[in-house]
Amino acid sequence: MRRHEKSARIAVVTHERDLHAHAVKAEMERRYPARVHIFESDHFSRAPGLSWSPLEKEESVFPAVDGTAVRLGELDAIWFRRLGNTRTSANPEVTDPVDRELIHVDTNAAALGMLTTEFRGRWVDRPSAFWAAQNKVVQLRAAHELGLRIPETLISQSPERIRAFCRAHPGAIVKAVRGVMQAPAATAVVGEELLGDEAALRVCPAIYQELVPGRRHVRVQVFGDRVLAALLESDDLDWRPNLDIPAVEHRLPEGLQDSLHALLKHLDLTMGVFDLKLTDEGEYIWLEVNPQGQWLFVEGMTGLPLIEAFTDFLYGRAVQ
Repeated sequence: MRRHEKSARIAVVTHERDLHAHAVKAEMERRYPARVHIFESDHFSRAPGLSWSPLEKEESVFPAVDGTAVRLGELDAIWFRRLGNTRTSANPEVTDPVDRELIHVDTNAAALGMLTTEFRGRWVDRPSAFWAAQNKVVQLRAAHELGLRIPETLISQSPERIRAFCRAHPGAIVKAVRGVMQAPAATAVVGEELLGDEAALRVCPAIYQELVPGRRHVRVQVFGDRVLAALLESDDLDWRPNLDIPAVEHRLPEGLQDSLHALLKHLDLTMGVFDLKLTDEGEYIWLEVNPQGQWLFVEGMTGLPLIEAFTDFLYGRAVQ
């Protein structure tokens, strides 16, 4: 612990069994005079539960995973990872789908309302910015306007336009606009079977992009001013299912680092995890940003000091 640093109280809003939250809590409390509360939004029904009053006749408290009743106004920073899915992980005794949906919607609405009205510290990052930046349409437009090289892209559910795009870009890929956790949709090459299925093309918009050739994938973690990148080599279109691949620390050009920082600023974010492709000609192609992407596995693959960098960043947000 650093004895001359200012003490801080920090909370993490996340889902149950989030390894990142627990690892950061342990590292933060080991290195800094800080206390970290974990709010597992799947389980707010545990004691002491959510409690709030607009007339302040009742003490407003938020339930931490250890049973602590936390006053949001006393926190210095909140790391907003995500709200959990109370449809599936909480209250197993409730089996009716409508009841579970009601619990999910009302719990998240009450929690988000309390967070945005009672908390006065610094966000990592503000929920409204987090949700806006998750939208692929929003981030693709921002990346293009800021001069980052992005793949030729069409988001559509028009069979005629999709087929025309794929004719112009042989080997084009398709991926979900957002997707759902219950049924993750892998990025895939558009096949003739899909192009011939009028109903499948029309039922839901999807992202169609030109295939960016090459086997060099770049994962970039930006925590405030810090930029830590990894180069991963894989012949797979989507390298994530198989992490038994070469991975090393990678240095980005300064101009590209500046562009990534500019994109985060445009999206009102202080952190983000970027996926890029490095072509054989040495050009970086921007693919997407995840405002709260996973990064611990990258430290395990490369030795990059990501948890140290992140705790420095989060603590700095809390005490600045």
